[in-house]
Amino acid sequence: MALRIDLAITHGELDNTERGRIRGRLWLLGREQPVELDLDGDAWRDVAGTRLTFKNPTPVPQSTSARLNTVQIGMAGDITASRKVKVFTVDEEEWQEAYRQDRIDEVPTEWRNSLYLEWFTPEQGRCVVESADFEITISEHVWEMDEDEEGAQKLANMQAMRDFLAGIIQRPEPREDTDSEDDTSLELSEEEWEEQLKASDRLTDASMEAYEKYGEDNDSEEKTAFVMGWDHLLEDMADAQEGVEPSENDSEDKKRRREWNELMDQAAAEAEEAESWQEDDEEDESHPLYEQAREYVVQVRREMRQTGLNEDHGEDPDHPLDRFMTNIMQISGKLAGALHSRRDLEDSNDRGYVLAITKRCLNWANEALAALQDMQATPAYAVHRPLFETWKTGVLNLREGINQLRDELKEE
Repeated sequence: MALRIDLAITHGELDNTERGRIRGRLWLLGREQPVELDLDGDAWRDVAGTRLTFKNPTPVPQSTSARLNTVQIGMAGDITASRKVKVFTVDEEEWQEAYRQDRIDEVPTEWRNSLYLEWFTPEQGRCVVESADFEITISEHVWEMDEDEEGAQKLANMQAMRDFLAGIIQRPEPREDTDSEDDTSLELSEEEWEEQLKASDRLTDASMEAYEKYGEDNDSEEKTAFVMGWDHLLEDMADAQEGVEPSENDSEDKKRRREWNELMDQAAAEAEEAESWQEDDEEDESHPLYEQAREYVVQVRREMRQTGLNEDHGEDPDHPLDRFMTNIMQISGKLAGALHSRRDLEDSNDRGYVLAITKRCLNWANEALAALQDMQATPAYAVHRPLFETWKTGVLNLREGINQLRDELKEE
């Protein structure tokens, strides 16, 4: 995912007075030296040819800022001071209260210009600064970009985004020796399921990244299809606009791309269906391990409300309490999809999927324990240490149950 650092920025500057090159500096909380930018490419027309300075009136610490290398040498992405974003017109306390009460759609908003600073480096991938709160000053234009030049720059930026997402997805080369009629294996091993789940995860991460950037654009479908490498969708869109029916004589390259994307879509749909499973047959008895995980999450959420911890973890997604909750909810949700019911598990001939999911659950349990350890080491949470010990016991019990289930499945 993109490395975002806008919260921790105190101030910064960009210089695009030289065509084809952008230099800049970003000062961040907790770092003595500024981050230096040296990027190939140009900004959009509103910023191209100018010097731009900006100041954050309310910087706050952000853990991701520590991961940013001091020198950033790479390629410019979209850079503009006129990107439209929707912002709340009430104070933070009011919209957070609306969020807790599930009334976020009722909070008034308005569209504002924001600073959008994006770049790509081989070492750190996509980096983004985005804020509608910065105080911005733009100098006179030393040179001006015309519409054609801006169009070419935006296409280059989309190609950079496409290359970045291709690195996330890691598409395999199309196989030419696949004979579906000879493929009689209906049961996948744990390792084969894990590879499919990893591929589905990568595809989901990439599509979320594309939607986050282009979801509000008028031509979001076309842009998303391009950066995701879904060329067959672009061709189908073009055919639809021209009233052309899909041809059975597509090129072999197009057929392979279509086949691969259909396979990935099917794998993602199957994983989503399994994860969102809900018991329909009232006679089915839920698997005890899933019941244990579900009851544990309910218990933790109740105790968070009782102690006020649910309102004490700020805006940082790397806060240990957020990490703890994310991981235990992952365990509960994935077990719900994988185990279904005691009867279904006993009748199933495909143990590979359950083994792959429970292996992931073990990793999430270890991450939850690490987050608990971080909270126990925080002086401000000293009063909650006895509670954290009970939470730790719950995670250890879940981990033991998962290991027992895996041993049972491997013996069958």
